[in-house]
Amino acid sequence: MNKCRLQTALLASLAAVVLAVAAFGLLVGAIALAPFPAMEASPGPSVRGFFHVHAEKSHDGFGTLDEAVRAAASLGGRFLVLTEHNVLRPDQPVVVDGVLVVPGIEISSDNGHVAAIGLRRDPDEQGTAVLDAIAREGGAAILAHPVNLKRSWSDPSPDGFAGFEALSLDSALRTALAGSWLRLGLAGAALLGDHWKAAALLVDRPDEALARYDELTTQRPVAMLCGTDAHGFPPYLTSFAGLALHVELADSEREAWGRNAAADSEAVVAAVRDARTFCSVPALGDAGSFAFRDSATEVVAEVGVPEARLVLLRDGQVFAEGRGGRLAVPAEPGVWRAEVYVRPGFPYAGDRLWIATSAHRLPR
Repeated sequence: MNKCRLQTALLASLAAVVLAVAAFGLLVGAIALAPFPAMEASPGPSVRGFFHVHAEKSHDGFGTLDEAVRAAASLGGRFLVLTEHNVLRPDQPVVVDGVLVVPGIEISSDNGHVAAIGLRRDPDEQGTAVLDAIAREGGAAILAHPVNLKRSWSDPSPDGFAGFEALSLDSALRTALAGSWLRLGLAGAALLGDHWKAAALLVDRPDEALARYDELTTQRPVAMLCGTDAHGFPPYLTSFAGLALHVELADSEREAWGRNAAADSEAVVAAVRDARTFCSVPALGDAGSFAFRDSATEVVAEVGVPEARLVLLRDGQVFAEGRGGRLAVPAEPGVWRAEVYVRPGFPYAGDRLWIATSAHRLPR
């Protein structure tokens, strides 16, 4: 009798395993068949690139610069910011296969990780004075994954940096590992089915990081950045499809793009210093048509996807939202930024954050 029960239990367990494997296989296949990108969206004038990239000069890099460049180009990227661990590379801006490589560094400091661009030379500082050292070398400091379950930025001072990496694939992964099992499972299935979608499935609205960013921008201008923290494993394409950085250039800078690597790199650095940036999730669609602007009379967000939900925030609070591809409200003093959400369908559930902008300040 006991032997019969044991056999029944073993058969039931085996059947459950077979069903689970079959279900996971179907999920992998379904994700592979889902369109990439998820939506059709018109390209636009913004210059798209990828920020916070590691390659062979980082101790934990699994890929090469050439591989990163090819991945960036395949997704329409015109630049990537290389941030090797504790070493400034390359020495000067360089164009590789049509993609501008902006020199940068990620420093493991006593206060946390900080990236820097626009440097004359390596700051050679990892202590609490790292932000001062970056400034002395002419650089713009960006707090890397400052809200993170493993290594958050610990210095409470709101000064000394130009950018805040509010969206971070490293932070999104650690949040998923801490309990977002559905997102983690979908991302795992995507790695087997279509790895281009895997990182995007991890990206969710980072409420705490955005709240920290909103608090900072009530005090002074700070650029919002989005870090892929790409190391070559998973493939660069996976990471780059998860987060892209767009810089808003002047007409003259756009027209001159591609003629001089140093001038183009300076334009990217200047856009970060001036908080002329926004972030997008390329796997959901091309965000190039997006624009966020303000004038003396109105604040406007618009994008070439009529079904998108646009949200305008003032001083960190939702001020207005609507669909139709354009949202405009009367200008009022305060700190404004925009977010855009879409419903891209399977395998992305519900409304997904697609675009998030740096803040614009209207004088009080």
